[in-house]
Amino acid sequence: MGEIAVREARPSDVGALASALAEAFDQDPVMRFLIPDDGFRRRLTALFGFEGALSLPATWVAVDDGEIAGAALWELPGRTSPPLRSVLRHSPDLFRAFGWSLPSAMRHFRTIENARPKGTPHWYLQTIGAARPGHGIGGLLLRDGLARIDADRRPAYLESSAPENVAFYERYGFRVTGEIRLAGGPVLIPMWRDARVT
Repeated sequence: MGEIAVREARPSDVGALASALAEAFDQDPVMRFLIPDDGFRRRLTALFGFEGALSLPATWVAVDDGEIAGAALWELPGRTSPPLRSVLRHSPDLFRAFGWSLPSAMRHFRTIENARPKGTPHWYLQTIGAARPGHGIGGLLLRDGLARIDADRRPAYLESSAPENVAFYERYGFRVTGEIRLAGGPVLIPMWRDARVT
């Protein structure tokens, strides 16, 4: 590993960041529950391609020796849903990810969306991951994002899909606010970080 730099993602990065996130989430319990087993990695990469393309205005990547080694997909405070035109343009990736299980997956995503805090504009960490865990890439991406959030004096929110990651987020000021149960599946842990006002 060389010098790791964090920068804003570009449209040309979507394929590489999708591959890095697919590697990071290969054993994630929520992804394993939502996505069919046949061609799982290919499907997972397609899902992150869809998400990455739609979240570009607020996506940052960690670059190690010229290669994308991780990514953080944020949603900006007060952002509305992506334009329908963009969703339709990238919808083939969504179908590649879920196939016939798409309606079921969308019901689970609605459960997650409905649990999000309402009323207080906040930054939402939709996804963060590193292709090679244990090298500090996730922490670097999170610190970079939180510096922006603190400068904006806004709170932040995320859902941890893996219980073992809760302590990591707590070190950065997030606190557990409850749980989100997916019908017949795993539990996600919602976490909130209050605005830092200096």
